[in-house]
Amino acid sequence: MPRNDDRRLSPDRARKIAEECYGEVLAYCRRHAPAGHEPADLAQETFLRFVRAQGYRERGKPIAYLMRIARSVCVDASRERRLETVSLDFDVPAEEGGECDAELTGALARLPDDLRETVELRYGSGLGVGEVARALGISRFAARRRINAALKLLQEDLEEGDVNERTEL
Repeated sequence: MPRNDDRRLSPDRARKIAEECYGEVLAYCRRHAPAGHEPADLAQETFLRFVRAQGYRERGKPIAYLMRIARSVCVDASRERRLETVSLDFDVPAEEGGECDAELTGALARLPDDLRETVELRYGSGLGVGEVARALGISRFAARRRINAALKLLQEDLEEGDVNERTEL
């Protein structure tokens, strides 16, 4: 009798994971799709690779595993056409404080790509540090270091904006 670790992902479980995670994977593909590629096609390729993967085991959140696949799909698509990837955008939910949202969006846009992607996965997709590390193919230590560096840069950028506003008054 095969052990749980030796069994492939059941079609029902794969379907359920796809339904739960499709929106986040599509959003990631929209932000990282190279020019000339449809994000929906890249998201579909992500799920095809996920279903075909023989090595998937139910450990942690499936979204971390899917984000790693989506990242690979986007990189592969970029290499395939040798085109520049579109700039990363971090979606900040619209709230009452529009000026604050604009400042945060601007500060996020000024982050280096690797730090912005880390923040996007950690706070935009709600992944834990270990899951961010798995999605990016780096160690937990490196993921934590990137998150801390990004938060420090964001804080400095936002505080600098506050100082500039006060001196203009």
